[in-house]
Amino acid sequence: MLRHAKLRRRSWTTLLAALVVVVACAPRQPIDLLVVAGTVVDPSREGPLRVDVAVDDGRIVAVGEDLSRRFVASTTLDASERFVIPGLADLHSHFGNGILGPGEDDTTQVLARHLYYGNTTILNLGSAQAWPERIDELRAALDAGDIEGPRLLAVGSLITRVGSHPTTTIYSPALQERIAAIVADAPPSGPIDLTPLRATTLVRTPEDVGEEVRRVGAWGADAIKITVESGPPEFGVHPRMTPEMIAAAVEAARPFGIPVLCHISMLPELEDCIAQGAQGAVHGITPEAPLPDDLESRMTAAGFALIPTAAMFDGWARLASAPEWLDDPFLAETMGERERAWLGSAEMIAAMAWDDALPVERLGAHIARLDAVGGLVAAGTDTGNPYRFAGHALHEEIAFYARHGLTPRRALATATVNAARLLGAENEWGAIRTGLAADLVVLEGNPYDAIENTRSIVEVVRAGRVIDRATLPVR
Repeated sequence: MLRHAKLRRRSWTTLLAALVVVVACAPRQPIDLLVVAGTVVDPSREGPLRVDVAVDDGRIVAVGEDLSRRFVASTTLDASERFVIPGLADLHSHFGNGILGPGEDDTTQVLARHLYYGNTTILNLGSAQAWPERIDELRAALDAGDIEGPRLLAVGSLITRVGSHPTTTIYSPALQERIAAIVADAPPSGPIDLTPLRATTLVRTPEDVGEEVRRVGAWGADAIKITVESGPPEFGVHPRMTPEMIAAAVEAARPFGIPVLCHISMLPELEDCIAQGAQGAVHGITPEAPLPDDLESRMTAAGFALIPTAAMFDGWARLASAPEWLDDPFLAETMGERERAWLGSAEMIAAMAWDDALPVERLGAHIARLDAVGGLVAAGTDTGNPYRFAGHALHEEIAFYARHGLTPRRALATATVNAARLLGAENEWGAIRTGLAADLVVLEGNPYDAIENTRSIVEVVRAGRVIDRATLPVR
């Protein structure tokens, strides 16, 4: 009996040894990219994880230890002693840098700057060069490799009332005159499309709103943006979008399964958007008085998200007293001399001084409370405005959240998994998980130690391709 037991043990030992040999000799699967020995810092996971990431055909095919035993890669990226995060997403972006002259187009530069700073997804909320046909052209050029940039999502058109923000508030006098002439010649009913001046549509009735939402929804808009506000007091009094208009947008967007995002600046506009079933606001509010105690819980219960653009308000408030922040070395990597001269001029600083008293601390507390009760905060920057630099601004945005109460993990989530969740793209991007798009950023420092470590970029991977950041046309 003992002899038979020993024979059985030897048989099992022999079989296991043979299996090890077979596995060791099995051919390894060829893939495009293997990121080796990085510490994955992904807010959708519990804690950092030291693993490899295997990528093929733009997708993550495996996340685990010792993947070189299973895969042979055309390119290997050594991430040992480094940190790998999901590619970042900016859900409030525009083309333009505020200093373009007539006929100038900086779209290619803006896209390159986003990618340079690790933004692998952006949502354009309506601007120059952002109407549906132009977005289609840009996407085709990105897919073909003719230009470099992030995943380009878009609304196709910013929907606003005739005579309201931004067409009669922040557009140049010459552009306002051209728009006024278009409105004067327009039919008495129906949406007024301002293409090719801007990806903006003017509406006058709820029916106009519904018609325009259906138009861009049928094209393939990733979200709907409606300008609800009448304009901050500094802009004067302008027509405000009515509750009926908001409701019309929500109803028309429902068959397309895309969120309606409200541009707001004051509490009553925010309340209207929540009440009418919109899915989010694309600005936080900087109120003079405390907000209602139950606001964040009501937003959470309604599934109403916030894209705060907090660092824009914060930057404006800091500028008059500390213009030297323009000397940030991280920003200097992409900012051109023309921008630096204009934005650092005494005239520009004086023009922004009126914003010095914006109550950004109250906005920061609002963001922290919303996150604490389980509400959805997604990062957005409003690039295209003065002092909001494509790509760079997102790092300032999430740092603002961390300074005002979010943990580094929660702050990083706003620009990764939260952003994907708001757009219903959790199964496409926003995390480091098998099957998702291989959008990655390799960092020198751990962002969970300090959120500012998102600035320590070593490599950017977009759709499985390692980007040569030094050759991007960022200036």
